[in-house]
Amino acid sequence: MARSGAIDTKTHVQPQPRSGIASSFGTASFVVVVGVLATWVALKRDGDVMELPMPEVAAVVATDAGVQLSIEGQSLLEQAELAFAAGRIVEPEFDNALSYYLAMLKAEPGNAAAMAGIDRVMSYLESEAEGAIFRNDWDAARAYADMILDVRKSDVRAKDIRARASRLERIESLSATALEQFAAGRLVTPANDNAAQTYKEILGLDRTNEFARQGLRSVVQRLVASAQSAAFAGDSARAQRYVSQVKALDPKAPGLAEVEQSNKQMRRMADDQSVQADLLAASEALQDDRLMPPAKPNAYDLFNAVLRRQPSSDAAQRGLQLVRDALVERVRSQLAAGSAEGAAEMLTQARLAGVDGGVVDALDADVQYLARIADARAGVFDRIYTLKDLTILRQVAPTYPRTAAARGLEGWVEVEFTVDERGDVRDAIVRDSSESAFESAAIAAVKRWRFEPTIEGERAVPVRAFARFNFQDG
Repeated sequence: MARSGAIDTKTHVQPQPRSGIASSFGTASFVVVVGVLATWVALKRDGDVMELPMPEVAAVVATDAGVQLSIEGQSLLEQAELAFAAGRIVEPEFDNALSYYLAMLKAEPGNAAAMAGIDRVMSYLESEAEGAIFRNDWDAARAYADMILDVRKSDVRAKDIRARASRLERIESLSATALEQFAAGRLVTPANDNAAQTYKEILGLDRTNEFARQGLRSVVQRLVASAQSAAFAGDSARAQRYVSQVKALDPKAPGLAEVEQSNKQMRRMADDQSVQADLLAASEALQDDRLMPPAKPNAYDLFNAVLRRQPSSDAAQRGLQLVRDALVERVRSQLAAGSAEGAAEMLTQARLAGVDGGVVDALDADVQYLARIADARAGVFDRIYTLKDLTILRQVAPTYPRTAAARGLEGWVEVEFTVDERGDVRDAIVRDSSESAFESAAIAAVKRWRFEPTIEGERAVPVRAFARFNFQDG
């Protein structure tokens, strides 16, 4: 395998046999006369259509694979292969690989070459549909699936792609609604417009959705904080309403038992008005999400003020723990929403509040991984991998363009592409080439490659990679 510089992966691509009757005679069996065919060819001349009779004897060319194609079918196959190599898979109308393959199949039902070509096009459309889902382009994913279903009306995978795109689009819309409801404080009310209900609807569509699971945990955590706030304020009736709402969502939610304990603690401290005032102000700050500086007043400073006067105060210690729990939940919510920047900001506050170091380290790893994924989708990578750095699971050689073969062209193409965290190829581009005629074939081939996902820190990460294709005749 030849190398150029530090990275050079050579893929030798043999040109396909030159088309036409002469070459068919040279590489296949002799011409077989199959009968008398009545054929008419429509020729467009200045908008008029002329019908001319064809000779009554049609030749059939036996290919090397043992499949017989008529001369007309051989021409359509050539057009289809040229269109496919040039990237005209389904567009433009009437001049794309799919239309030529379908025309072949219509002319010769059961034609193996046409059916194989259609299989290639279906595989391409399916890959494009999956790529659209990866980019959250739901309309494009459904459009590609519909193209498949136009040809294969019962295609199970195309139907699945279409249904999945619609489901994910609905989840995306519901996720935005839930974030707005949560931010506005509509946690469990009103009845038809609250965050808890929306998160449950998301889980109905995807029971493993971590964003919705985390959202419900955050709702519960906020309600527990509200119950604690009411308990600190001495409003037992309001505290009980919050407790009931928590139990409706999670009967085993952490913190419920502490609410009753806090009520008892507050009664014991009724004689200390200054401490009472600080605890009340701290609980109000906690309820209003004024957790940490620079917010003033904030729950963190107020609970610490109580502890400076009464180091054994269970209420203040519990209050500080609620602040830390709330900050951790905010970090996780930002992670579930895909915001690495927001999660990093919340994590800084969690460190200042004294959240356990192990928890902080684990969350920081999640933040770094999310940032890595976001950078990859934005096209930002810290290095370019060569093929020797990766494990190839499926490698497809590009088709030698017929036009290049006819002209006796040889050359090379350097392709750069992303291997995502699942091992699929995305965002392939031509970095350089010696001959533009080979570029489309190289891109079309590398898009069908598949790799073992790259693992860093026990997680699969997307990487940017490079490959070089050499096109040589012979």
